[in-house]
Parts: sequence; C-alpha cells; structure tokens
Amino acid sequence: MTVALTTALMFLIGYASQRAGVCMVRAVREVIERRRVHRLAGFALAASAAMVVMGLAEWLGANPFMTILGTAPDWLALAGGVLFGLGSILAGNCAMGLLAGLTQGELWRAGSIAAMFIAALLLGPGMSSAALMLPARAPVSSPLTGHEVLALTLGGTVGAAAATYLYRRLGWHRPKGGWSPLIAMGVVGTASGLLFALDRQWVYTSRIAEIAYGRSWALGAAFGLAALIAGMTAATVIGGTFKLRAGTARQWLSALPGGLLMGIGATLVPGGNDAMLFTGVPLLLPNLLAGYASFAATLALALLIRRQAVPMGA
Repeated sequence: MTVALTTALMFLIGYASQRAGVCMVRAVREVIERRRVHRLAGFALAASAAMVVMGLAEWLGANPFMTILGTAPDWLALAGGVLFGLGSILAGNCAMGLLAGLTQGELWRAGSIAAMFIAALLLGPGMSSAALMLPARAPVSSPLTGHEVLALTLGGTVGAAAATYLYRRLGWHRPKGGWSPLIAMGVVGTASGLLFALDRQWVYTSRIAEIAYGRSWALGAAFGLAALIAGMTAATVIGGTFKLRAGTARQWLSALPGGLLMGIGATLVPGGNDAMLFTGVPLLLPNLLAGYASFAATLALALLIRRQAVPMGA
C-alpha cells in the first residue's frame, strides 16, 4: 500500500511540475527580463503547502520534521549553491528543468543528468571527505520539530500570500499545454509534503545519489524516479508539447560540464535545488536554505552579466 501511494504521489508531482514549468533558471530569468515573480510565487506556494501538510502530520503525531537532518549554514553549503548555479547556467536548466526538458524530447538534457550521476558516483559518501577534504559537519534538526502551530501559521501565511498574488495576477489562467500555476504548484507542494511521511528522499537528485551510491534500496529509488519521469512524460504527451530534438554539438558540450558542476555542488550542500526547495524550505534546514540563497544569487548574477554582454535584439 505504501509503495503504491508513494508511486502515485511521485507520478502526480512529475505530472503537475511538467504542467507548471518548474525551473529555477526560468524563474530567475523571468524576474530579470520581464520584472515578474510569478514562478517564484509558485515556488513559495509549493514550499508553504508542503510545510502546512507536514505541520498537520506533526500535529497528528507523525513527527515529519525529524525525518531529515541538516547542518549549519557553512561555506560548503554556500559554495555548493554557487557551483550548482553555475552548472545550471551551463546546462540551461536546473535539476527539475533538465528532467522536464528530457521528457519533452530534448535529448541533450540526458548528458547533464548522466554527468550529475557520474559526479555522485565519484564523490559518494565514502569518497567525498577524502577527495574534497570535507570537514565533519554536525547534524542539525529542523527548528520546526515539535512546533506544529508555528509550521501551520508560517506555512499558511506564506501560502495564502503567494496564492493571492498568483490569483490577482493570473487568475485561473492556463498556459498552453499547462495547468493554472495555482493548481499545479499547490498540488506539487501538497504531494511533496505527504511524501515525507512515506519516503523522505523522494526528490530526484537524491534518487540519483542513492542509485550511484549502490545502497540497498537503490531499486526502490529507480522505481520512484521512473514514476516521476512517467508523470512528466504523460503531461508532455497530453499537453502536446513533445518534440524530439537531438541537440547541437554546442548544447551537448555545455550539458556535460554543467551536469558535473551541478553534481559537485549537490555533494557540497548536500542536495540539488529540488532538495533545497522541497526539503530545505519546508523544514527550514540551515544548510539547504543557505545553498538555495547562493544558488539563486548565482543565477541572478550570471543572467545579469549575460544580458549585459549580449544586447537585446542581438
């Protein structure tokens, strides 16, 4: 029953995230180029919905805020966010965006995902400390542990503000081949919150790491990842947005080093931007919040520099 429910939730997240166009690179580009924060508001809605669901679970005695431990917001988390941001710029998408692009037929995105896997394989838990000389990091629990009222209040307030903003700006508007951001991001956040009670490592960059590390539950990780991909693929087919493209040599040459940087960055934080958003923000884990902030700042700075270097209309 648990496996079936986990698989269904993974499929639902894949479907909804594809329909919503979940990608931090696109969100930051939207802010810089169009002066709009619609996608960022969608991310806030998803994270706060997850926090509310976990707050309810905490109130019922499930203790979801103890499922994953973080660390202090040290230089490793900051450096990891920077590297992940630079890798995302090279690859052209963040972690979720890469998977979404691949299921839309952009084959060169597979190069970035494969490179992330290789980085995880080479810098696994048994090697990263020696290879990167990483210092020991004491675990830190979520500050929301045992504070379900705070989680419900904070998540509810942020979620209501984000939902109100999206409704006033977009209403129930559905982009071509998509869902209303209100519905899609609400579904993604709610489903991710429920998953914490069933599968704490559901985010797909964590799945890649589990498979690379050869852990005993790697088969389950592959199964969950397959469900996420199936959901994205179904959304692409139903939305009519699939178009097979092999990609140019330049796109492949950017995809590979981009994926490697993303994999190294995810090792340092530790966690990719999907973990930062769907784990770090709802749980308020210090290292993931720091990594997410440096990741977003790196994206913004890189896109601003690129915009200045390439004049509009060029």
